[in-house]
Amino acid sequence: MTPGNRQPPVASEVAVVIPHLDRLRDTAECYRSLTAQSISPAAIILVDNASKAHAAAELAAACPRAEILRLDENRGFAGGVNAGIRMALKRPEIGFVWVLNNDTACAPDALEKLLAAAASDSRIGLIGCPLLEGDEGSARRIVPAGKRLLGPWAIPADPPNGQPPDYLSGACLLIRRELLESIGLFDEGFFFFFEDADLSRRAVSHGWSLAVAPEARVEHRGSATIRELGEMQARSYRAGHVRFLRKHSGHPFWAAVFPFMLRLAADALRMNRKALRGNWRGWKAGWQTPISSPSPAAKSGI
Repeated sequence: MTPGNRQPPVASEVAVVIPHLDRLRDTAECYRSLTAQSISPAAIILVDNASKAHAAAELAAACPRAEILRLDENRGFAGGVNAGIRMALKRPEIGFVWVLNNDTACAPDALEKLLAAAASDSRIGLIGCPLLEGDEGSARRIVPAGKRLLGPWAIPADPPNGQPPDYLSGACLLIRRELLESIGLFDEGFFFFFEDADLSRRAVSHGWSLAVAPEARVEHRGSATIRELGEMQARSYRAGHVRFLRKHSGHPFWAAVFPFMLRLAADALRMNRKALRGNWRGWKAGWQTPISSPSPAAKSGI
């Protein structure tokens, strides 16, 4: 039996969902790394969030065996990924959805390692892995699979050695189908930032466990620090943070206002006007958008 035909250590198939926007070269490299997996995914679904930098035919040519779902508008990370998940879960053989950023590249045994972690306990609903960040030729670092959320403010920070994360990063996240059927998909009220924290928090509150596959190797080239955020990113981050606290904090305003003021002060000192505008607009948007829980996939006609 050839490596590409090996059966996964759990009795189910895997669909990969990759949100894509304009960065054709990155997506093509991610796709190629998936075609070389020791356990072949049953489907690779590319969700094109209304790209404008290339034609649809170019994406199809770069990823010839992928299923491409073209959206008519940019729905952000949560909305784009959810469209792909819904497409994947129409297939009853799919037992796991593997969500990947399009700027990742996976070692040939990455999926095998993630599935092995999932097979250790049926209550593990979300599995992540450390990410190797930075471009080749530059300083690279290993980033933990997820973050801790500090204090009542829910400020993300790397977990101390040996401590589990409070949430797993959506840049590389294997999700069990039963979890989606029990708690729902990503909350599309998050455009980008904190949708993975919200999914993890909801999973744990419903009795599911998080797991890390430490030996799985995934490279992530596109990460940017919060200090480098422009207006759109700052707006999405602040709106997401406020939304997360509104959903999961007993006193969301007081938990949200302290990090908000610190960020405004930091942006003012750097004279980053774009980030200042973005944070202010995100603050307002975070309080104005309605809060509702995503319906379980099993109740959504999937």
